[in-house]
Amino acid sequence: MLPRDKLFAGAVPENVIPIVSRAGTVLGLPVWIATVYGLFFLLAFWIYASLWPGAPVMESDSHGYLSAARDLADFHIDHLQRRTPGYPLLLVLTGSSRLPNRELFFVSLLLHFGSIWILASLLYRAGLRASMLCLFCLILLLPPYVEYAAYVLSENLAEAALALGLVSFAFWLLDGKITWSILSAVAIGYAALTRPTYQLLAFSIGLYIVAARFLCGPTLQWKNVIKGTVILTCGTFFMLAGYAFLTYRSTGYFAINRPTLGLSLTQKTLRVLERSPDEYAAVKDILISARNSAFISREEHTGYSYIDSAMPALMRATGLRDAELSDYLLRLNLLLIQKAPLTYLQDVLWAFAAYWLPSSGQVANMNSHFLQLLWGVTQILLTTTFALSLMLIVGSATYIKCAALGEILPSSDLKSVQMEGLVYGAAATIVMYNAFVTCLIQEGIARFRVPTDALIIFMIFLGLHLWSRLVNLSRKRLISQLKTPKIQPTKENVNNITKK
Repeated sequence: MLPRDKLFAGAVPENVIPIVSRAGTVLGLPVWIATVYGLFFLLAFWIYASLWPGAPVMESDSHGYLSAARDLADFHIDHLQRRTPGYPLLLVLTGSSRLPNRELFFVSLLLHFGSIWILASLLYRAGLRASMLCLFCLILLLPPYVEYAAYVLSENLAEAALALGLVSFAFWLLDGKITWSILSAVAIGYAALTRPTYQLLAFSIGLYIVAARFLCGPTLQWKNVIKGTVILTCGTFFMLAGYAFLTYRSTGYFAINRPTLGLSLTQKTLRVLERSPDEYAAVKDILISARNSAFISREEHTGYSYIDSAMPALMRATGLRDAELSDYLLRLNLLLIQKAPLTYLQDVLWAFAAYWLPSSGQVANMNSHFLQLLWGVTQILLTTTFALSLMLIVGSATYIKCAALGEILPSSDLKSVQMEGLVYGAAATIVMYNAFVTCLIQEGIARFRVPTDALIIFMIFLGLHLWSRLVNLSRKRLISQLKTPKIQPTKENVNNITKK
């Protein structure tokens, strides 16, 4: 194992192992660890292929992805789709645009395995022990974290794109090579084309790294920060704008998908529909009636999806369709939020609490209440560990900064710790961005957290490793201070001081 103080030292020494293949490594992992990972993946592939013979499994949202895939099958956009093209393109490439096949499931498994591998390569470079790397892999190979590879949903592909975006961004921080920043921009851009939630993610990461420059000082050079941030944000923007332009040429709408923000916000205002202004009287009764019916007829009795049943009546009453109707409802929902901000805040907090609950479904539970309980307890323990480790890291960083402890640490140790902290912060930016954006505009569904589950577990391992390093550095510093000989007030010293 390489010395920890050299692994995250910013400018890469010759003995630091990059992610590319090199003597003794395979894609950033030592040969024997790579061999163990390969055996784990082969075993997991065989187990899940046997346990889940019906995969890929259709869900209620799957039909929208299949519709978009059929539109993209000739690589030409004919209609403005509700779903972005990232996952439908995977359906086309695997021959699943008409009917999902086993190849889609196998490719989804490989995408999940690839996410584990590249995140583990970053943990290895941070200096984690082999036992921790194996434990990291085994956790992410548990059914709750593999499950979404078995669904015709975009969460699995989004996970792979986010993992690649984080790892390439981290290697740009460590190596300073522009190619890593370009790869990160492409990965995050594709994540946005897979799930529109991530359209502003590159901008958020750019703000994070600029803010980190003020905190870390000379560890990050302004020239590199500006260059990498511009490449990341502009690269993602041009990917989204390029696809939006193709959509505009075919459909007349400059967008990557059918606007749905107005529809999504109806989940945050269903309790205050009675406060709708008079100018929206034409749709007020329709919305209230659909909401009340959803409260009674839906199994969950939340009414969140009432807008689906109200759409035909809304189109007839307003004469609007698609984008125009979404914009119309967006204006109404913003007015309702303005009239009842505390109710909106309450719904956001409810969503944020539900967001962190276990996400395992029937495929992972296999109709077993014991497995459902086991996966639920596992998720709660990991979420609790994640929250505690996050508080430890934030608290330690604040204390070190406020107490100016960084000034007494050796420069090599300080720089190494700062670079690890920057990588940890980048992962936290992605995780918390997904959580806040989702809960601000949608209901709190644990499924929406799934694309960041691998990053959350990555943060647990890296965070605890970083915390142990901070403790060891503090202990060494204290011991060195205690061992420093103190000048005794001898007669000769007193006379010298008196003469001066």
